[in-house]
Amino acid sequence: MSRPRRILVCDDESAARRGILRALGTTYSFIECESGTECLDRLESLPVDLVLLDMRMPGLDGRATLERIGRMPAPPPVIMVTADSQLRTAIEALRAGAADFLAKPYEIEELRWVVERTLASAGLVQENRQLRDRVQKLQGPDQLLGRSPAMETLLAEVEKVAPTSASVLIRGETGTGKELVARTLHNGSGVAKGPFVAVNCAAVPETLLESELFGHRKGAFTGADREHVGRFQQADGGTLFLDEIGDMPLPAQAKLLRVLQERQVEPLGGKPLSIDVRVVAATHQDLESLCREKSFREDLYYRLRVVELAVPPLRQRAVDIPLLAEAFLGAAASSAEGLSPAAAAALNSHSWPGNVRELKNAMERAAIFCRGSRVELEDLPAELRIVSERGGSPPQDSVAEGPDPPGQTPAARHAATESPWPPGTTFQEAKGQAIEAFERSFLTAALRRAEGNVSQTARDIGVHRQNLQKKVRQLGLDSP
Repeated sequence: MSRPRRILVCDDESAARRGILRALGTTYSFIECESGTECLDRLESLPVDLVLLDMRMPGLDGRATLERIGRMPAPPPVIMVTADSQLRTAIEALRAGAADFLAKPYEIEELRWVVERTLASAGLVQENRQLRDRVQKLQGPDQLLGRSPAMETLLAEVEKVAPTSASVLIRGETGTGKELVARTLHNGSGVAKGPFVAVNCAAVPETLLESELFGHRKGAFTGADREHVGRFQQADGGTLFLDEIGDMPLPAQAKLLRVLQERQVEPLGGKPLSIDVRVVAATHQDLESLCREKSFREDLYYRLRVVELAVPPLRQRAVDIPLLAEAFLGAAASSAEGLSPAAAAALNSHSWPGNVRELKNAMERAAIFCRGSRVELEDLPAELRIVSERGGSPPQDSVAEGPDPPGQTPAARHAATESPWPPGTTFQEAKGQAIEAFERSFLTAALRRAEGNVSQTARDIGVHRQNLQKKVRQLGLDSP
């Protein structure tokens, strides 16, 4: 049962204090004091929902007391009470931080109404603060977390680059948190109060990308029945984050380069518009190779890569896994306060091919199934439990057998030999090599069955064509 709301009544006249207590009745709990100094002492030791403070008192008067209350970490609302009924006095009290003002003599109903209204307003403020904290918690950690050397290096670089207006290229595997790095750059920049607009270049159809980025005027093309404001204009005065920049088609690359050079954007069917936008791009691809293949403009590459930041994969920052796991558990509003030794060992044994995003999903799953004060092994996804239950040894049938597929890397060939891993190889390294060998063998066979037709292969094995193309490039496979 919640306690009754507590009101502190501060007045040097005992008759005035008794009058307030009689008028407000037994609905509230009261604390009486007769000086500003005593009022401040009581507020330091007890939680109070409202202060009724007399303006004129010997020693520390009401105005000085109000100013000191306002400097407290979580000050309660204050209603100033005075015999001076002039409007000027009321305005001064409100400017000094009072929630409301009562002039003596006042009616009992007026006192009750002002007290109830002030308490209701304070309750709404507190509720909004709690809701905002709750939303932030549910959204998960909104800052870069990590104490590993790789993350400390990245955080130091972000801190140096953020205040500048330089274009930044963020490199890193899928799921490492490249967009969070971009948001951190934005929040630490001179345009932090401006918008942060994110575009995934791989998710927008090629025919619509230029319109999405640069906008179009009504009637610019068939079906353009209304004006569309592009993402560059939306980000004016802020930051535009271009994720998966390596998937941008060449025509859009040429127009993007012109925008970066001239600081003007030209909507389809419209006139050039000046813009002030900081561009941050990100990719998990090898842009240098794409430049050599002529599928990415070299001049755009150097324009975007004024500063390059590398986000380390989770397997290279294993010391951060417990820190991130607990942060994600807290964000999931879980009752669990931590990880059991078996669960922690399972997390540390996993290679995390999906990086931080995979860890976040695993902790959200654990939060759903956890019923105790800590996450147990059985609360984790199956792929994490299997590794732990097998004692951390890779499954024997995961080692590729038979002749090496064409173009196999030395790492993958190690996984296919009779003694696949030399002494000193970590579990994560061995698992990565085994997975690479499996992917290479499986995809090579699937491509051969489809006679090198990537679209047909994607349909046969149930993956998106674009994802298959990326994997083929990543493994260095040539379509048979």
